[in-house]
Amino acid sequence: MKKLDKYILFLNNKYLSNDKDFYLDNLKSKTTVAVDGGIRFFLRNRIYPDLLIGDFDSTPPMSKKYLSNFEVIRHPAEKNKTDGQLALEIALRRGAKQIEICGALGASEIDHTLGNIFLLELVNKFKKKHGIKINAYLVSPAQRVFLLNDETISLSGNKDDYISVIPLTDKVKLDFDGLRYPPPTGPLVFGNSLTLRNQFRRRSCRLSIKGGKAIVVIVKKKLKR
Repeated sequence: MKKLDKYILFLNNKYLSNDKDFYLDNLKSKTTVAVDGGIRFFLRNRIYPDLLIGDFDSTPPMSKKYLSNFEVIRHPAEKNKTDGQLALEIALRRGAKQIEICGALGASEIDHTLGNIFLLELVNKFKKKHGIKINAYLVSPAQRVFLLNDETISLSGNKDDYISVIPLTDKVKLDFDGLRYPPPTGPLVFGNSLTLRNQFRRRSCRLSIKGGKAIVVIVKKKLKR
């Protein structure tokens, strides 16, 4: 296993051929983790992950020779955690300071998508418990998803990319700079759509969440293929 503190996880999902370059570029200088059926991405591109973890219920047949090139952690099919959670937890235990989760935003199966988003709360709890900084988010060619809890973060994007803040509790105080529309004058209300679809005025912004939790979604306005 490479001693790198940047991890990238590939969950079981369809990775389009048009998006291959995006994902391959993201592998550089990172510990790569195939999560069960996520190994298909590596097989298709004739590369090896550093680690394969899961219960193997969605993995294709693989030769012993192929499997001998990386670490394999196999779990029983009947378990109390998803393969994605198991992979996230091992990245945290091994000292990850950055975790990118690919294949987490499906076009269907909303339960898995929501479950993957809220895996980020496990990172928040781990950070608080150990007093460390970890940058974790879900990523695809079109978007990135963060779950913030009483913190300030610098976010990058292209001019006019969309950014939405979705409060998960009442009385969340939101402040930011670098966006087209000004911050709200009062606390956010859970269920209110006030802070959907703001836009970057430049290539970065500073965003502060105080007094609660919020999902932050960045969506590329122009997706390069």
